[in-house]
Amino acid sequence: MLTSSACGRRAWLALLFVPLVLVLAPAASAQQFKMPRVDLDYDKQVDFKTFKTYSWKDTEPAAQDPEMHTRIVWYVERELEKKGLKKATNATGDLLVRYYAKKREGLKGTSSQGQTTLPGGAGQLTTSVDFQKVVEGTLLVELQRASDAKAVWRAAVEYHSIDKQRIDAETASAVRLLIAKYPPPKP
Repeated sequence: MLTSSACGRRAWLALLFVPLVLVLAPAASAQQFKMPRVDLDYDKQVDFKTFKTYSWKDTEPAAQDPEMHTRIVWYVERELEKKGLKKATNATGDLLVRYYAKKREGLKGTSSQGQTTLPGGAGQLTTSVDFQKVVEGTLLVELQRASDAKAVWRAAVEYHSIDKQRIDAETASAVRLLIAKYPPPKP
């Protein structure tokens, strides 16, 4: 059997817990995990099964940071090889690969609203905005038919990272998302 002091403590705990749930619930539901959207364009007349090898069209870095250029090239090569394409060593491959990259740094704000209830029934609605520095990037990978240098497949994605230490992992993930669209679906 509960004593009156235990019931009183339980009632106070309930009064403290309900406002906490009301404050945290909007913030929890507002944050959703969203995969970056990949834009895909390809020549529907091309039989992609005929392509077995690739080589790079441009040797100049498209990324401003030479280290990032090296990583993007490595990520693209790794993902293309998973798709069964081999890098041509002595000659030009069936496909020519190139990429375009753009990086922007800025601020991103996330707003949240909450309500606090003070003892005695008085309440207050609050709105706050949390600003974070973000690095946003756009990455486009293009495959051209080597025989005529015509683009036959192109995919692009925009992604962002709030931590400069994670930009490498975010770039690897972006390349994986792009190359996952190769070969394109049959029309």
